[in-house]
Amino acid sequence: MIGMTARVRAANCVFLKSTCAVFVALLGVTKASAAGPIPIGTSTVTVGYDTTAGPVSFSGDRAYLDDATGPGNSTVLGAAPNIRAFNSIDSFGRRTFLANSNPIFAGVLGGDETLVTHAFFKNVPTDIGQDFFPDLVEGGGITIEVGSIEFATPATIDPSTMMLHALWNPEQADQLGNPYINLHNHHTQTDPFRDSNDFLAGGIFSTFPVANFTLGDLGATVTGNGTTSLALSVTIPYTMLQNLEELGQVVPPGLPAPQGFLEPFHFHIEYAVTPEPSTLALLILALLPRRRRPGAKRTHARS
Repeated sequence: MIGMTARVRAANCVFLKSTCAVFVALLGVTKASAAGPIPIGTSTVTVGYDTTAGPVSFSGDRAYLDDATGPGNSTVLGAAPNIRAFNSIDSFGRRTFLANSNPIFAGVLGGDETLVTHAFFKNVPTDIGQDFFPDLVEGGGITIEVGSIEFATPATIDPSTMMLHALWNPEQADQLGNPYINLHNHHTQTDPFRDSNDFLAGGIFSTFPVANFTLGDLGATVTGNGTTSLALSVTIPYTMLQNLEELGQVVPPGLPAPQGFLEPFHFHIEYAVTPEPSTLALLILALLPRRRRPGAKRTHARS
């Protein structure tokens, strides 16, 4: 079964131009040059959740790395037992990978946009078999807060690009009774997700053996859009970290499955930041003559 799954996964990767070669394709993304608004300094990243003993939270300030490629760039978040984190710009994330994978997909990041990611890993490889969120209550969620995110000029987080990505370890997944073929899952804030056709054509989104993405189920809250000081809050139901291929099989002992399904070892939030149009630019735009919609008919007032 494991050998068959490995062959199917390999064939799936080739056919869909997938990024299932986990540590090469996802974690070894190439660096893109930041062209949009660049966050200044650091932002405080906080991860909180409820345990049977009460709420816990872990915080730490993180700079925005322009060369982050994987868990080696992450550092322990506060006193968290098994959470490491980093912030990045245009060097990590699904959009960065897609934009660099083929010139035809370069447009997923506009010339005036910056991709920002807030990435979380287990202590790799030491504690990859341990729980991400020890003693998390049944039916609970994980809240991620980032702020403030400072810019030199007014900026806006584009909600149509907001996405959660989760990634499973192949050696762990292959120990399941029904191993996952697709190790990447995606959840988006918008439906339709911007550039979803490019994500499908580029192998980020897949429909085999089941869709590895869901549209419009990520409830992120952004404050400060259009100013120089932004903040972000996202609450993720823990069940959102269940692989979309999950069939409810029994997870063998020794694998991290505190609520019955195999945990990913990594997840991150990503989004594009665009410059806020200046007052002058908006005024010029308002003064430009408007083009009629195709097929629109002129109406003439009768005297």
